[in-house]
Amino acid sequence: MQNCTAVGERSSALAWQVTLGMTILVVVWFNIVGLRVSVHVTPDMMAYVPGYIFLTVYCRLIWRKIETARMLIAVGQLAIVIIMGLMLSYAASTVTLPYRDAQLLALDRWLGFEREAYMAYLKRHTALREVLYFAYMTIVHQTLLVCIVPLLVRRVDRLQAYIIAFGLAVTATAVIASFIPAANALIYVDQAPTNLSTLPDGGHSYFPTLEGLRAGTLRTIDFGGMEGLIAFPSFHTANAILFVWALWPIRLLRFPLLVLNFLLIASTPLAGAHYLVDLIGGAVVAFAAIFATSRLVRAPLAYVTDAPALAEQETIRAPLLPAMRETKQGLAVKAEAYPNASSA
Repeated sequence: MQNCTAVGERSSALAWQVTLGMTILVVVWFNIVGLRVSVHVTPDMMAYVPGYIFLTVYCRLIWRKIETARMLIAVGQLAIVIIMGLMLSYAASTVTLPYRDAQLLALDRWLGFEREAYMAYLKRHTALREVLYFAYMTIVHQTLLVCIVPLLVRRVDRLQAYIIAFGLAVTATAVIASFIPAANALIYVDQAPTNLSTLPDGGHSYFPTLEGLRAGTLRTIDFGGMEGLIAFPSFHTANAILFVWALWPIRLLRFPLLVLNFLLIASTPLAGAHYLVDLIGGAVVAFAAIFATSRLVRAPLAYVTDAPALAEQETIRAPLLPAMRETKQGLAVKAEAYPNASSA
């Protein structure tokens, strides 16, 4: 029980630290590169944000439903971390190092992956292509699942662990992308138009936004229109792995999540215009974030759990100390009285 409490408290503190750390990083990075955000306040925002704050405060201070309040706070933390992650992708995209698409494509071919063959195969198998598109779009629904399921099974620690790992992974993704920028396979390999956001086939390209950030012509970001701008590493891949890990303790969801997120990862070259090496990079980021989160959450537990045991030992030993001293003194007196006993 004490273990669970310690883990919960540690997870909560770390989730707050990650949320605050990412917010500070965004503010500093945006100020350095001269970015600002334009927020258009909608009626929905005016209803949801105050409603969320009121409900959280009511549950915590008036209704005294501590677990429900913790869950609501964690949901708010996740929303902030997601927004900060998107903003970090914009900040990272202002770095004007040369695109590395040629090197990423060369690595793909060295690994034996041919994008042209992949796309041609999916063009012939329309049903599979639709399944992959569907899996790719479930990233929003799975984010909601990560929020709702822990509430139902009373495992807020899993949501908090997801928040920590997500924050670490998305921050690492942004930092890596700033040093290894890439357009994407849609632009470099498929030769899609570089000046259009809406492509002739109805698809979407973020490349004009990316170019505007790199050229310095785009410095005001529309809050409602933010999107992911990073090719390498693939955060869709990282997030798919984090979904499975976060909800792994719920046995009923293990197999469906494994299948769904395998399809999500397989869809990223199609729906996300990624190189294969982007997927590998995303997987490395995800597993590194999981490892770091597990260590951060559990590292202090030895000290936390040992403290009650040590206190209990001291409580037991304290009444015995006077008797131990008297016994020792008695033995010393006897030794003085019979000095030759030991030699005999």
